[in-house]
Amino acid sequence: MPGQKILIIDDDAHLRDSLSEVLELEGFGCLLAGNARAGIDSAKKHNPDVVIMDIQLPDSSGFQICQELRKHSRDFVLIMMTGRFLSAEEKTQGFSLGADEYITKPFDIQELSIRIRQLLSRKKK
Repeated sequence: MPGQKILIIDDDAHLRDSLSEVLELEGFGCLLAGNARAGIDSAKKHNPDVVIMDIQLPDSSGFQICQELRKHSRDFVLIMMTGRFLSAEEKTQGFSLGADEYITKPFDIQELSIRIRQLLSRKKK
């Protein structure tokens, strides 16, 4: 599965760069966006295989982005990142809007990479 693109949407530049660095070593191509608008534009332009995005961005909530991205495409894997505990209602809202997975920061990037591969292999079937 070479050349698969991952779009990372997070306002934390250090996290974006760290994630990108490790995922590129794992063979993924990474696109980076620091806010919701740039992320949505990038997703529409590049059609990534995976979108990893923070739920809390300065210019929008992850739930709004999720909804906007899913209007554009249902083909990519959508992983939502959060730095706080999410209630069952919030998780349900995210899944109903089209999220495929949630991860809570801090997380192990190797574990994330494995989860990405698993989600991608299920999408292909």
